[in-house]
Order: sequence, then structure tokens, then C-alpha cells
Amino acid sequence: MTSDDSKSSTSITKLTSSNYSTWKGEMKASLRTRGLWLLVNGTEKRPADSDAEGQAKWDIKADKAAGELYLACSVEQRVHIEAVQDDPVKIWSTLSSIHIQECPATRFNTWDDFFSSRHQSGDSLSTLIARIEESMSKIQELRPKSSEKPYTLADLDNELVCMTMIKSLGDEYSNFASSLLLLKSLDKEE
Repeated sequence: MTSDDSKSSTSITKLTSSNYSTWKGEMKASLRTRGLWLLVNGTEKRPADSDAEGQAKWDIKADKAAGELYLACSVEQRVHIEAVQDDPVKIWSTLSSIHIQECPATRFNTWDDFFSSRHQSGDSLSTLIARIEESMSKIQELRPKSSEKPYTLADLDNELVCMTMIKSLGDEYSNFASSLLLLKSLDKEE
């Protein structure tokens, strides 16, 4: 066993309900260093039935990748992948679909967090900048990705107007505001 083989995902911050963006970057880098990323992202396909040796090697890599992904999840996150725990491609896509919900409410909350960024006592300016850049990364990740109807600057403008309108409502409108965020899209006319 090489020293690379003995290293496990324990050096990766375990996935929780609130750190997907950071975890995703660390996990991707870890899988790359182990030569497993192309398999996990679906680029490296299982060889044809005629290549039994290639299939065996691929299966071993898939098993390693699935194990790494499973161990890099906190106990509460493992429940999401129980049904697909032997398939690293499905593990990755399942976790992505759970943590990256491209809906108005998620984008609203992410924008709200972004604009609420403040310098914390004891933080350096570079720490603040990194936190803001990570927040923007989350915003970019949550943009709808439809080849049929690409997300445009006009869509963003419309959502920001709606978000500002919702945010400007007082506490007496909290139930109404919550119901608006459950809509499939934010549109002034709606």
C-alpha cells in the first residue's frame, strides 16, 4: 500500500447541511489527486463487456471513489446517498441536487447572505474577501442552467427587484413573503 492509498478523505472537511460549496471543491481536488475524478464526473465510462480486465480495474476505482465520497459525508448527510452508495457518479449527482437547488428561495437566501457580509472582529481583509468570493461562487452555482432558456441578465434584474420587494416587507407580511419564495420563479407580475 502506497502512502497515497493510505490517505483517506479524513483530511476533507466532512459534508454538512451548510458547507457544500467548500466540501465540493475539497472533494473534487482530493478525487483528482487519487485519479478518481474523471470516473466520478462521468467522463471515464465503464469499459465494454469485451474488456473484462478493464472492467475489473474500473470497478475497483469506482469502489474506491464511492468509499471516499461516503466517508467524506457527515452521518446526517449519508442518509441522502444510502440508496446509491455503490455508485460514485450517482452519489455526486445526488448530493449536488440536494445542495444546489436552483430555485428562487435558495437564490434569495444566498443573495441575502452575500449582502449581509460584514467584517468580523479579528478577521483579516483577505479573510473577508475570501468569504465574499465564496458567497458569490454559491450565487453563480445556483443560477438556472437550462439550454432551452438560458438565465439572462434580465432574469437576474427581475429576480433582484422581486427579492428587494419581498425583503422590504415588514414582519407582518412574513407568511406572505414565505409563500412567495415557494413559487417556481420570481416574477413581478406574479
